[in-house]
Amino acid sequence: MTYFASDFKDVDATNAVQPFIQCLKLQQSLESYHRYKHKTFEEMHLVAGASVLEVGCGIGEDAISLAKRVGSTGKVTAVDRSQAMLNQAIASTENLALPIEFVLADAQQLPFTDHTFDAARVDRTLQHIDHPQLAIAEMARVVRPGGWVVAVEPDWETFVVDSGQRALTRQLLNLWCDTFPSGWIGRQLFRYFRQAGLTELQVNPETIVLTQFELADQILAFVQTARKAEACGIASQSAIQEWLNELQHFDQSQQFFCSFTIFIVSGKK
Repeated sequence: MTYFASDFKDVDATNAVQPFIQCLKLQQSLESYHRYKHKTFEEMHLVAGASVLEVGCGIGEDAISLAKRVGSTGKVTAVDRSQAMLNQAIASTENLALPIEFVLADAQQLPFTDHTFDAARVDRTLQHIDHPQLAIAEMARVVRPGGWVVAVEPDWETFVVDSGQRALTRQLLNLWCDTFPSGWIGRQLFRYFRQAGLTELQVNPETIVLTQFELADQILAFVQTARKAEACGIASQSAIQEWLNELQHFDQSQQFFCSFTIFIVSGKK
């Protein structure tokens, strides 16, 4: 069974792309995600005819939005390290007549020359990379002087869940955070942008709030994390089940609450 915190790092190795596609489509459908994505597009300072890089394009929906912004005279180059994701993105855009090129590439070693793009963007991809600072440096390298680099990433130690079991909740949320290759990337973006030589940095936090257990579980893998903690010996089966039962009870009485914060960071080359 796939576990998003660890397996988004190499989707193709799981041989089970559909759960990842479904998770991305679900997130794409939420108003809170639409809202922050719009802000990232604005931070890119795009004009008609611009050449744009989208790093970690997934199923291609953000590449479509960017292509509509730059128009027929512009171009979006969308990269991902998963061929399965690229196949899905290509299939979803092939009849749209938009200026998008999809490229199989590693964000840490982009196959483009210096100063190729007017702007570059990455959205919730760096959390799945072992050395995200290399990806940011690469994005800065391929953007022309005067262009903008924009990243939006969560910091998983901002993940909060309302529960009466404080100690166990902390243990489970730490397990979720620490399973990501870069679970602290949200707080590290500012430093990595500085190290890449970017200037005029702006940081804008956005908090995602979820008040339905089933929806939160589909995105944030509550049940899987709980079972993983049980398998690791962090807590007993009975303690884990009591924790899950409490959250589901809160949900039934419309009291379930969880949230996490993402950070939008932009910088000028």
